[in-house]
Amino acid sequence: MITTDTLITIGNILIRIVAIIVLIISAIIVSRLIMKRLFWPRIKKTRTELDDRIFHLFESFLLIIIILFGIQAMIRLLEEYLGIYAEFTDDIFFLVYWITGVYISFRIISIVSNWYLSRVPLRDRETIDKRLIYSIRNILMFTVSFLAFLVLLDYFEITGAALTAMLAALGIGGIIVGLAAQNTLSNIITGIVLLIDRPFRIGDRIHIEKLDTWGDVIEIGWRSTRIMTMDNRLVAIPNSIIGTELVINYSTPEKMFRIETDVIVSYGPDAEYVRGLIVDALKSEKWVMQERPVQALLFEFTESGIKFRVRCWIEDYVEKRISEDRLNTAVYKALIDKKIAMPSSYLVFYFANPEDNRMVYTKE
Repeated sequence: MITTDTLITIGNILIRIVAIIVLIISAIIVSRLIMKRLFWPRIKKTRTELDDRIFHLFESFLLIIIILFGIQAMIRLLEEYLGIYAEFTDDIFFLVYWITGVYISFRIISIVSNWYLSRVPLRDRETIDKRLIYSIRNILMFTVSFLAFLVLLDYFEITGAALTAMLAALGIGGIIVGLAAQNTLSNIITGIVLLIDRPFRIGDRIHIEKLDTWGDVIEIGWRSTRIMTMDNRLVAIPNSIIGTELVINYSTPEKMFRIETDVIVSYGPDAEYVRGLIVDALKSEKWVMQERPVQALLFEFTESGIKFRVRCWIEDYVEKRISEDRLNTAVYKALIDKKIAMPSSYLVFYFANPEDNRMVYTKE
């Protein structure tokens, strides 16, 4: 049978619950008015959209916190009726707040990273690899998760022997994994460094000197960098090797490229005359950049003749090998047409028997 005291108690609880609901609704209305009337007009005037997105996120977060506080206050009114379950309510709400805080932190990190990528012009997005931004985002999320995990351990007082055993297990496991994946981790770390340092980009033509690998970069991965060679072969090179070797980038700062060749002319013809023949021949070629210097430098006096070092510029490094062939051909034709001799080495063998013919070995 329901007594008068029970009815009074239930009535008091209902009144308090109604009061809490009214307070929740009032807090929501007041907070939204303050946010919309006081902060939003100022935030809206800024040029960037980042603060707008964070504002809306914070507005939603504030709404969730107010509702959670209200629900927690109402449940505390019923603690004496919940029995043994009452002691778990604070822990449950702590976990809810903990999850909400971690989620909001992740959302802020994602909003900032996505905003940064969206504000970069399309023509410049190739220079800012998305994977670099995502790597930084993942590192920040991992840091937040680690700190949140420490907060969780502290709240539930997981210390002493249990924590020591857990850390020991993680330490031993980390050592085993680290030894097993040492090379992989080295490649991944070097890959992140390559993305930050940017010695080359996707599409650049590079030459790894020690490996004698020449080609276009098609992918910069976590473990390796993939290069398409000139003979259309895909080469995957571990990032740890690229990070320690000399890499020549032919694509930066500009695509134009200087090519050169050496030519030896026999002693006799005037050096300036020969120089003029070579320079004039190259200046008449369409593939040579005329606004850049064309040079035929008297480089060295050799045993067989004068060595000229011939230099000119081409518009695109991609044509390097073909242009070197054109350069050699143009110089050769210019000298041959004017009867300019280019010496070749030869050996003469004499036999003891004078009746034998002399054998001449010519080295081209």
